[in-house]
Amino acid sequence: MNENRESIIVAIELGSSRIAGIAGKMKDGTMQVVAYAEDRTTDCIKRGIVYNIEKTTQSIRNVIGKLESTLKQNITCVYIGLGGQSVRSINTVVKRNMLTPTYINQQHIDSITDESHEITLDDSELIAYFTQDFVVDTNAAVVDPVGIMGTNIEGKFLNIVANHRLKQNVNTTFENLGLNIADYKLTAFEVANNVLTDTEKRSGCALIYFGAGTTSIVVLKSNIVRQVVTIPLGTNNIIQDLCSEQIQQSEAEQLFVKYANAIIEDVDYDSETPEIYNTADGLDIEVPMIRHIIYARFNEIMRNVKSQLNKNDFVDQLIGGIIVTGSGASIKNIDKSCAAVLGIDKVRIARKVITPVIKNSTLTNLNIESPANTTLLSLLLAGTENCAGDNYSGPDIFSDRERDKQIQVNKEQAAEMHKEEDEALAKLEDTKESLRNIILKMQHSKKNIEEDSSIKSRWTAAEELITECDNLIDPDELKAQTALLTGKDKFKQAVREADELIAKRDAIRLELSDTLEKAKKDNNILSRIGRYLNDLLNNE
Repeated sequence: MNENRESIIVAIELGSSRIAGIAGKMKDGTMQVVAYAEDRTTDCIKRGIVYNIEKTTQSIRNVIGKLESTLKQNITCVYIGLGGQSVRSINTVVKRNMLTPTYINQQHIDSITDESHEITLDDSELIAYFTQDFVVDTNAAVVDPVGIMGTNIEGKFLNIVANHRLKQNVNTTFENLGLNIADYKLTAFEVANNVLTDTEKRSGCALIYFGAGTTSIVVLKSNIVRQVVTIPLGTNNIIQDLCSEQIQQSEAEQLFVKYANAIIEDVDYDSETPEIYNTADGLDIEVPMIRHIIYARFNEIMRNVKSQLNKNDFVDQLIGGIIVTGSGASIKNIDKSCAAVLGIDKVRIARKVITPVIKNSTLTNLNIESPANTTLLSLLLAGTENCAGDNYSGPDIFSDRERDKQIQVNKEQAAEMHKEEDEALAKLEDTKESLRNIILKMQHSKKNIEEDSSIKSRWTAAEELITECDNLIDPDELKAQTALLTGKDKFKQAVREADELIAKRDAIRLELSDTLEKAKKDNNILSRIGRYLNDLLNNE
């Protein structure tokens, strides 16, 4: 493998309603999805366990083939999520007497932790564990007791177990495909880790994942997983209830999407003229009854969720509230129902993972902001090992984003430049108009004085025009106006006209000043006496 090449991570979601595969690479804290494929299933996987190995193998083969076609390289291993009905948590306590006061070290912790994993359960195996806390003698519980002196130490653990068939059947399926499993990930934890905020994990919250075959609950407090429960009921049960009314599976799925509502008050059972739905087979079914069927099963799921949460010691400490995700999170008013049934006002619907995710523009059928895809994206984000060969030649969205970003910056700079040029041109046009006006006024004033230089009001008007002319243009402002326009062909005419008007203004101002000075000189007292004497001599 080329170590300089970016790793391609591949994850497979084994769901009750679909088997989906995704490939991506992480860069600068953002996941780029470069390939996606799915295969709709109905009888391959039931409540998380591979039920039909042969059909599941074929479905995964289809998904892998599509991913490899997009990636243009072989996939060597994948990340798999473990979930489903058999996944549950067991609280385990291990006590150890040190005989004499002893400083607790990491070896003591590792030994106690290993002992906590020695669970003997029929048909089940340990798939994950979460350390809760330790108590040394009578001290308060701590997460890390290393360095504390004591004689007795007690460790509390939350062990996650599942039916041994869960991993066994998955292993068999991938052995049939000749694919390695990079790692197993606890689906419920990975989703919680990727849709919950740091504040929610710290302050205490419960994640409810409404899936197709099951509903999972994960409770966290102080950043520690405190409970994992799987309820063997999901949206498929609602759809099957609709099918029991002689409605086809595909049509029942459409009815679920259209009429699902988690609030009973919004369902009108007593209308005298209820809305009627006509099935593809010609059956007439009252819409209120459809709504009631959906609500009844959903309400059953919610009652089970409440029952499981009430078994948890932290149920009264969920300051972060309830967070809902999964395909069933799209049910209308689901947040209001959770608040009402569970008695917790703070409810948030997690529609997407927190880590930024972008996708190839050709992946039109993947909605990265849908609650139904939080599992698949969480499994992808959990991967670290390269899962593909060396010949990846697909699009690099990160490079594309940098290029697009630069293009956008260039566009914004160009737009700003155009805006400044337009503003400068508009100001220059205003300046030119002011120059034309003052030139006309000064020409008219000069003419008036030349016609009769003895009228002093015309002198005053000329002096005011000269002052106005001198104050008309700020040289620095005019320079700023023309700085962006000079040298560009489309503005050359405007700048040239402005220069010509300024030169003309200066010339006529000089002429007006000379005319005014001459008028004043000609009409002072000595000049008038001289003209009077000349007139007398001429008359004689």
